[in-house]
Amino acid sequence: MREHGIEFALILTIILTEWGGNPMAAETTEATVVKKVLRVESTSQNLLTPAGWRAWGEGFEREGELLVCDNGEDATVQRGASQTVELNQQRPIPLVATAWSKAERVGGGPNSDYSLYLDLEYMDGEPLWGQVAAFSTGSHDWQQRQVVVLPAKPVRRVTVHLLLRRHTGRAWFRDPVLQEMAAPEGAATFDGVPVTVPAKISAGFQVRDVAADSDFVRFEPVEEGIGEALGLRLESRKVQQGEVTFWEGHLEDTTGRDRAVTLIYSLPVEGEGWRWLAHPRSEVPAEPLREYVEAGRFRAGANGLLSRYPLAAIAQGPRGQAIALDMARPAFFRVGYNTGTQELFIAYDLGLAPEKSRADFRFCLYPFEATWGFRSALARLYEIFPDYFLCRIPEQGLWMPFAAISKVKGWEDFGFKFKEGNEETEWDDAHGILTFRYTEPMTWWMSMPPEMPRTLEAALAEARRRADQGDANAKALLTSGYHNEAGEFPARLLDTPWCNGAVWSMNSSPGVAGEVTDFRNKWNPALRDRLYGPGRRGDLDGEYVDSSEGYVTDELDFRRDHLAVAQTPLTFSLDTRRPAVFRGLIAFEYVRALAEEVHGLGKLMMANATPGNLCWLAPWLDVMGTETDWNPGKQWRPMSDAELLYRRALCGPKPYCFLMNTVFDDFPYERVEKYMKRSLAYGMFPGFFSADASTGHYFSRPELYDRDRPLFKKYVPLCKLVAEAGWQPITRARSSDPRVYVERFGEQYLTVFNDSPQTRTVTLTLEQAPPASSRNLVTGETVTWSAQGEDRSQTTITLEGEDVAVLEL
Repeated sequence: MREHGIEFALILTIILTEWGGNPMAAETTEATVVKKVLRVESTSQNLLTPAGWRAWGEGFEREGELLVCDNGEDATVQRGASQTVELNQQRPIPLVATAWSKAERVGGGPNSDYSLYLDLEYMDGEPLWGQVAAFSTGSHDWQQRQVVVLPAKPVRRVTVHLLLRRHTGRAWFRDPVLQEMAAPEGAATFDGVPVTVPAKISAGFQVRDVAADSDFVRFEPVEEGIGEALGLRLESRKVQQGEVTFWEGHLEDTTGRDRAVTLIYSLPVEGEGWRWLAHPRSEVPAEPLREYVEAGRFRAGANGLLSRYPLAAIAQGPRGQAIALDMARPAFFRVGYNTGTQELFIAYDLGLAPEKSRADFRFCLYPFEATWGFRSALARLYEIFPDYFLCRIPEQGLWMPFAAISKVKGWEDFGFKFKEGNEETEWDDAHGILTFRYTEPMTWWMSMPPEMPRTLEAALAEARRRADQGDANAKALLTSGYHNEAGEFPARLLDTPWCNGAVWSMNSSPGVAGEVTDFRNKWNPALRDRLYGPGRRGDLDGEYVDSSEGYVTDELDFRRDHLAVAQTPLTFSLDTRRPAVFRGLIAFEYVRALAEEVHGLGKLMMANATPGNLCWLAPWLDVMGTETDWNPGKQWRPMSDAELLYRRALCGPKPYCFLMNTVFDDFPYERVEKYMKRSLAYGMFPGFFSADASTGHYFSRPELYDRDRPLFKKYVPLCKLVAEAGWQPITRARSSDPRVYVERFGEQYLTVFNDSPQTRTVTLTLEQAPPASSRNLVTGETVTWSAQGEDRSQTTITLEGEDVAVLEL
């Protein structure tokens, strides 16, 4: 079984989506049905067999037909049951897995360690790890969870795991089911459910009551710009700016109840020959009865899918059409293209409640010239929203975390530019280093004495004791701590190098009420004046946000007083359809609040772990990056091209920095060079930190950095050169080999990267006359281009496996 790592983000190209009947489905009587939902039951057999289960980790016991994992008081033990099913699909068919579990004193918070967990392998050998539905912790009766997998390609095999690992307590599992789902005859699937195919759909808004399992209906006009349907009121306004059409407005509940709805705007797409533009290096012919979305998966919304890119784009011949979220007005959303219903669409999963009955939105539609596919659509997005892709840092370099650069022997050789932590700000100022003060939103790491029981009850009692004694973090828990669906403060009990105890989920939104809140503990007028005012010690360059998308924080906050103060739209639980605040939007509110003040001071914003699955933090940030491990278990496993392009596309010309967190004794010189070459290819910076993100810092070990010093001196200046020139989405150069990639930086530089282990010779075609001079800056060799007409030229280049060239034009 493989763990889900950051380089294996959950990117799902949706082919078909989940459906299931709700016997309590609402009759749609107050609005015109646009697409009628077909309520069907699966007739496919259960692919799992009672005798097929084998031990995972330390295994399981049987109690009749039940599978039991009993970890007692040991939070380190790992138990589970696994079963592998050979599918050998000829075409991608959705999979639905369900299982029931009950728990007795399962410690910690919900996560993939107590879950229904699927690992898949496609027919071409590519894996899709970690499709997960987590069970609630604590003690509870039987509870069902479901995982829907919408494969991008035919699946060879799937392994189903029933897990209880790294949690105390006991869990029982029963009735596990795995099924392939086939579409009803004559149906299409749209945004998660099978529907009748309408004869023709007009451009405009639709809505579905997800909790009531209603049809998709049109809003009935009340007056200009106002429509009503299903107890909802929509106010919308169209703004035309040249060829770009903006829609903005809000949806409001009129019933005074909790609601879980999906608001959709769709643009009809007629004709054949359309292509789905998935990302900068992918476009495919759109196949019949398919739905295409590039998304990550969360336990929220109608189907758990949140688009990673802000735009969806399609093309037919030379013309393209895109729909895009305004990232300053985010919500839990999807953008995609459905060939069954012939719609390009944006879907918002909105929770509405008496405390917050309104949700605002803004998006745009725009045509583009599609010569460069997704890159053309992205370049147009940069033009529509230029401020979101503004680079405020002309001089770039490596990220140094939690260590004094001054103590690194010969520090000038390593290209440092960004410092996480302000312990020697004055030295950094004197040596051209940009220094950022550290904060981590959405968490409070509370250490616990060794003798204290590792239970949520003990942790909460300790937090209340500290609050009574005036501890600001503990007091903030009482105002800012999440509530789960049971109204409890959720926490995870972890033993890390920096904290052995509980990590509490905190709502860090600036709107949370209270004299002491998590946001006010991390940013307030007095703190701002001390850091940036006249009495400051050293010139701090800005604010650093760690774990910016949240990694040990619960995904949803159900606390009712937090619903009321959310500045962004609520969403709802995937399982229960209850309104909640989405973690990713708390992150947005925190980052935006800091950025507005920090940029107003002429300072900068830096963040770790983004963009990972959220597109909407990047516009507010000036430096982005992530900690990563490309050498787990001594196996070379670099981040994929699709992941690297995702980060590059959302950052645009802004600096993007890595920190390698691996066991450096297992990371030899040759792999350090591979890491640097791949980073150079995308104009990113190859930094280093620690295997456990705390101890054994790379730059505290001269035997490591002296060994690798020649590589820093060779590759980091080249990384600076191309990164500071600024990544351009349209390359104006093409490679004859799909495994050899070309990226453009500014007007002057191309990087060429061989993403294969074999030596490859490739022809590059440049859409301009031959350059007067050209050379490969990595080797110093002259590059000769031959004219191929008036405005086209070619050259041939040979690269060894995972090698890179930087061509100066």
